Amino acid sequence: MVRHTQREIMRICAAFLAAASLLSFSGCGEAQREAAKASAKEITLWTHSAGSQAELDADHQMINAYNKSPNRKATVRLQSFPQSSYNDSIISASSAGNLPCLVDVDQPNTPYWAWANILDPITDKALLKRANQLMKSAKGTWNDKIYTVGYFDATTALFARRSVLEKNGIRIATVDHPWSKTEMDDALAKLKSSGEWSYPFEIGTADNKSEWYAYAYGPILQSFGGDLINREDYQTADGKLNGTAAKDFAHWMQDLVTKGYINSKGGSDTALDFVNNKSGLLYGGIWSMSTFQKYAKDYDDIVAMPMTDFGHGSVAGGGSWTVGITPTCANKEAAQDYLRFSLQDKFIAIMSKAGMNIPVTPGAQQLVPQFAKGGDMQVFTQISQRYAKMRPETPAYNFISTEFRKTIGDIMNGADVDTWLDKAVNHIDGNIQGADGYTKN
Repeated sequence: MVRHTQREIMRICAAFLAAASLLSFSGCGEAQREAAKASAKEITLWTHSAGSQAELDADHQMINAYNKSPNRKATVRLQSFPQSSYNDSIISASSAGNLPCLVDVDQPNTPYWAWANILDPITDKALLKRANQLMKSAKGTWNDKIYTVGYFDATTALFARRSVLEKNGIRIATVDHPWSKTEMDDALAKLKSSGEWSYPFEIGTADNKSEWYAYAYGPILQSFGGDLINREDYQTADGKLNGTAAKDFAHWMQDLVTKGYINSKGGSDTALDFVNNKSGLLYGGIWSMSTFQKYAKDYDDIVAMPMTDFGHGSVAGGGSWTVGITPTCANKEAAQDYLRFSLQDKFIAIMSKAGMNIPVTPGAQQLVPQFAKGGDMQVFTQISQRYAKMRPETPAYNFISTEFRKTIGDIMNGADVDTWLDKAVNHIDGNIQGADGYTKN
């Protein structure tokens, strides 16, 4: 829109010059500045939610409320894209210089987008003050600066049936007392020996094209004492992804297959399979609850528990979609003002309800009965607040995630642990070095 306006202005300027030479080039420049001011009165938000009517409706509610506000600093428009093509659309628009003012971004992608000049850090004091009131997992950060803010969080948990655990003499884990590694191994052995399931444990191994492995298995690695990268400076994975703790983790994952606890080529819908009793224990995301609520006749028998403490505390996946501001935005003041307005508890609650995810402020949690005190999903808020750890806040994350997924997939299918972990470290370190450490010019 802006480039079209500029072309129109240049044609007008040329016409005036040809006719009477009454308008100088400085006049054209002034006309362009006026056009820029006009375009800044309308800002656009791009979202990945084209396939989710509930989330789109929530976005429209927030935007309509802001646009009706007497104190609005611009009119906000919404443009939605399918999630499958969203990231490519952003990259293409960035290359062409056509980014909108506001874009939503999956929280772990924030550092890469900041490094690639797709995002600018938040600077508005009122917005930063509000950001500091959100759960940590609702912020996208890089180099100690906040770039994005969000309305909800997603996390991971173990799901089981209370009756199954009691029948097999297995303690129901709580947020205060997760299972120990010994308890986890004992529970898996008991479930396997019961003979009720071919594979008693489901961990989503079939989801080997997304970042599920890093999101879900990375926390297990961290609980063993390893990590995807050294977080002191994010320059190497050596010692973290191939150290003793990481090897113990990898051997444990491999043993899940060799002992017949999991299928390395698991089901495509793990939550529905659990509803249909194809597994006795499920490691999945909060979104599994929507399937349980819709299809499980024994919903009240299902319990959600934190993941096992493998020696360094229970760790849960965290971080979901957030929103940030682009460097080319012509009205950053308005963009930040809209974000601050949209982060009111009532709007956070509306957006959280749309996907039934964790509201990221205490006030918003009280507005969503499922997450309020006594609600059947309050446990996820507790798990997230106590145990969630962000995926590595580095522009190298996407490469790390892909490398980790391939490596752990191969190891679960019998690859040599030491060789494959060392290979992954070499590939990750090579990527970081090839990008000059992902330092921003």
